[in-house]
Amino acid sequence: MNLRYLFQELTRQRRRTAMAVIGLSIGIALLVILNALSLAYHEAARAPLKEIGADITVQRPGNVPEEMAGAVFPCSAVTIRGDEIDRIQKVPGVRGIGTALLLWVFDPNRAWIVLGIEQENPVGPSILRSFVREGRYLAAGKPEALVEAAYARQFGIKPGDSVSVAGRSFPVVGLVDASHAAKIAVANLYLPLAETQAIAKASRPLQSVSPFAAGDVNLLFIRADQDQISSVAFAVKGIMGPKTAVATPDSFLKLLGSFFALSDKFTLVASLIAVLIAVLIAFKTMAGNLAERGREIGVLKAVGWTRRNVTLQLLAESVAQCLIAGIIGLSIAFAAAFALGFMTVNIPIPWEMSPTPHFLPGGGAPLFKTLRLPVHIPW
Repeated sequence: MNLRYLFQELTRQRRRTAMAVIGLSIGIALLVILNALSLAYHEAARAPLKEIGADITVQRPGNVPEEMAGAVFPCSAVTIRGDEIDRIQKVPGVRGIGTALLLWVFDPNRAWIVLGIEQENPVGPSILRSFVREGRYLAAGKPEALVEAAYARQFGIKPGDSVSVAGRSFPVVGLVDASHAAKIAVANLYLPLAETQAIAKASRPLQSVSPFAAGDVNLLFIRADQDQISSVAFAVKGIMGPKTAVATPDSFLKLLGSFFALSDKFTLVASLIAVLIAVLIAFKTMAGNLAERGREIGVLKAVGWTRRNVTLQLLAESVAQCLIAGIIGLSIAFAAAFALGFMTVNIPIPWEMSPTPHFLPGGGAPLFKTLRLPVHIPW
């Protein structure tokens, strides 16, 4: 292989070299960008669950409360029994479980959306500790309350005050800016899980719709092995019944629209087309070389070049063109990924995952998780 001859051939036949390099670089850039976009939308679809340290959320829909008085369940989240939680923990692929209890509490002078949380469990709403803006987070073993900051401003609540919920009094120890927290299971009052369970157990309206015992909850947050999320979700439905609402990253991907739900198949087909085009361009370039340089090859053989020498020389020229095209194609892909990273995507949060009474201000309004499209190209 003669490197000087290779360089001269590439520089003298500029049009042929440019056509081959441009075609190949476009094919490579398309291949990389399409796969980066597919990965970005998958990562974006995981964001609402990732924020609460989970891969799966589980709820059991039930009947509408018979009367809006005292503590009641939202119709999208009724009792999940303690024995069901124990069975789910034993499902292969489950790495951790967080629990919570969401209630609507209608007191004579005020309506509350109450979320009972496990203060120290990394799976679930304990992420709220990062969003305390005034005061402090809930201390373990104490009947304390956190109030959502906007709700607190509306009603003039501040740390050090006490709030009365379902006949129980709780000191307010902090204000939470839930607007920057996870959009799933949003509330305006956060209590320790045990205190919320006591309220639920003592509520007659709640018990009449869905019997509730100590240790029961109505929200599950599951962390699972990434390659077993689908199988865990299937097993959960087998334990709790087919009507159970199980949300996974794929659920949020489908909410973005049918195009993104089919993104894997689309990306696979488009990638195969891009690869095929690149291969055809490479073959066309080599075929053009052979057709245009018949005399030249004859002269080379006449001065002593073997068939192997000629083949290696032509192959080296094609490899050089592919290498240049690869560098240009990747540069285009990285520039496109950087530009696409400024796009925002709105991921709809179903009302059932963050239920608010429709007759309250803002009740039933669409809720979205807005984030920048996380486009990146893995090495």
